[in-house]
Amino acid sequence: MILTDVDELRKKFESVENLPSLPTVVQEILEVTNDPRSGARDIQGVVENDQTCSVKLLKLANSAYYGFSRQVSSIKEAIVIIGMEGVKNVAMSLGVAECFLELGKSNKKFLNDLWVHSMGTATAAQMLAKKAPEVSPSYAYCSGLVHDFGKVILAGEYGEDYFSLFARAKEENKSLVEIEASAIQVTHQQVAGWVARSWELPDVVIESVEHHHDAFDLNPPLQHVILTCIADALTYEANVGNGGNGNPRKISGADLAKGGVDEKTKDAAVSDILKNRDRFSALLQAAE
Repeated sequence: MILTDVDELRKKFESVENLPSLPTVVQEILEVTNDPRSGARDIQGVVENDQTCSVKLLKLANSAYYGFSRQVSSIKEAIVIIGMEGVKNVAMSLGVAECFLELGKSNKKFLNDLWVHSMGTATAAQMLAKKAPEVSPSYAYCSGLVHDFGKVILAGEYGEDYFSLFARAKEENKSLVEIEASAIQVTHQQVAGWVARSWELPDVVIESVEHHHDAFDLNPPLQHVILTCIADALTYEANVGNGGNGNPRKISGADLAKGGVDEKTKDAAVSDILKNRDRFSALLQAAE
């Protein structure tokens, strides 16, 4: 399988017409997050203004996903019970899940496995970012959600030929990006970067998805990118979902130090992924 024209592929997937539209609720939440004057009322307004997101979020809040003993009847009440951070995360996740579903219907197992892996990465990235004052936890969460979206694009473009690269990476003991670069001359992190730019996501999110496999090679190093890389690797380590990378990076103590992460925070992030693993699939189902 040889890709003869990377530029044509790039033009195709930088074009809005060939991509699912990112629900505006995602960008608006990121904008509110970036405003130090914003608060719970602003998040409430953003979610309530998106009727689809609002309905799905309340449906989720009243499902076994949370298991509350009483009915949650409004976004304001959801913020009180789930917390502002929880509502932001669910709203962003529902928005990105719509894009996963729009492009990934042809292979439901791959879609669900990749979604659960992405949610695990988002969950871990956010926790790691809380210990890094210079990195926004909400931006880190968004980076985790979309870091592997390029795989959804490439799976749609190449089908079973693309899935065969997963096994090849494992057999040859190479990273998936090495195999992709060799087989199709483009990597999923490059494609995810094209998509993130088309969606006009923040620069830190774009950088994180474009470089989550070569985070430790960047000069100067970018902490937000390193945290996405670590979160991705920890999700593989926890065996939550499956991003298709048969030879994921093993995070060393030196890697953690470069990201400003200690062992206690790393262990807490892995614990959080494992604790919430069953909820990740439920959220994808709620987005349908």
